[in-house]
Amino acid sequence: MSDQSKEFQVVVIGGGPGGYVAAIRAAQLGLSVAVIERDKMGGVCLNWGCIPTKALLQSAHLYKEMQGATQFGLKAEKLSFNFPDVVKHSRKVADAMASGVDFLMKKNKIPVIQGSAIFLDKNTIQVKDNDSKVIDTIRSKYFIIATGARPRPLPFLPFDQDKVLSSREAMVQDSVPKKLAIIGAGAIGIEFADVYASMGSEVTVIEALPNLLPNEDTDSSKALERSFQKRKIQFHTSTKVQSAKVSKQVELTLEDKDSKEIKINIDKVIVGIGVMPNTENLGIDQLGVKTSKNFIDVDSYYSSTVKNIYAIGDCIATPLLAHVASSEGIRAAEHISIQEGNPQNLQFDFLNYDAIPGCTYCHPEVASVGLTEEKAKKLGLDYAVGKFPYTANGRARAAGDSEGFVKILRDKKTNAILGAHIVGTSATEMINEITLACNAELTIHSLARSIHAHPTISETIMEAAEASLGHPIHI
Repeated sequence: MSDQSKEFQVVVIGGGPGGYVAAIRAAQLGLSVAVIERDKMGGVCLNWGCIPTKALLQSAHLYKEMQGATQFGLKAEKLSFNFPDVVKHSRKVADAMASGVDFLMKKNKIPVIQGSAIFLDKNTIQVKDNDSKVIDTIRSKYFIIATGARPRPLPFLPFDQDKVLSSREAMVQDSVPKKLAIIGAGAIGIEFADVYASMGSEVTVIEALPNLLPNEDTDSSKALERSFQKRKIQFHTSTKVQSAKVSKQVELTLEDKDSKEIKINIDKVIVGIGVMPNTENLGIDQLGVKTSKNFIDVDSYYSSTVKNIYAIGDCIATPLLAHVASSEGIRAAEHISIQEGNPQNLQFDFLNYDAIPGCTYCHPEVASVGLTEEKAKKLGLDYAVGKFPYTANGRARAAGDSEGFVKILRDKKTNAILGAHIVGTSATEMINEITLACNAELTIHSLARSIHAHPTISETIMEAAEASLGHPIHI
């Protein structure tokens, strides 16, 4: 870079789904912007998370569908798979998407500087290469920290890239382990359970809380548990891992809710107990940027306690989801533009954290938005529930995939949509209709009386809305 190009209005640290989106929006608003990224553009989500896992899940689901082809009058004989080719496909998809982000940077004339950033003062950073050599010094009026997070290990079971795997290593295995344990039954753990069980592993899932997908509505969790039982995927809920021994195999010692000790021996274990933010090596402490449990404290505009330094995505304490990071990135860029007297007369629109869709891409898919029934009860809300089963939906029956339901909660007084929970095929696509309704503050009648094309899976939303009002048609 030339000396002149080392000064920007906005520098984004991190090129993941929060960072690169923030950079593009800033560039669209006429701000001079650069991105610092130490690895590939697209971050963990695109390279080692959201995108490649969905490619693996698609291969797994297609394999299971082909095994059941006879129900459609079809034959799929001598069916098999080559796991390295399955992994190769997922990497190819991820690489193509990363190249797409590189193209977007060039299209928007955003320089990408390869390296790790550390603050010297609130307007200056140094960029270091992988050998900790300083390769650049950059000044900027504003910074957006979008450094994301990394998998969190168990204290007594560190990742070894061989038998004890993080989500990253779990994506690029050479073969399918005969026996696999997964610690943590959140979205990451459940998706890997689906992939490896579909490919023939004997999978055991271990979760400290009472249900699989413990943040979901209990009805959704129970439906997934029934599905896993049918597929012979073992799971231990309300169970903690007490200790581990790693040798030729991994021996886990578990303790269930009755304090009973259980020992299991497996070939490999995936630890999916959550993530930790990448904020400790930025030099922000010396600037007065406050953190809580290593998450950067921000205000409603994503500005930290040092006002020209913003933070978004997995390094702040909001839902750790790629689509949340992207939405926060857009808003941070727009707020900076407003601060700079942007001529486009932008008005800041606050992100509605009560209407964030959450998705798990296992089979059956699980998706939700808004309140669970358990939370509605705790809040003392007077609510009604409408529930409609996939078994009563013609399109689901025709597809041979009628496992699941749509469940909608409405406020009895206002008819506001409080929350929705979907288990079944296309759940992760359909949840967006209800998310839009929640953000637009539509009532339950809007869902119930909007004509849905027939036959479609999404008719289940209309029917569940009608059911919440007490007059479903097809059940």
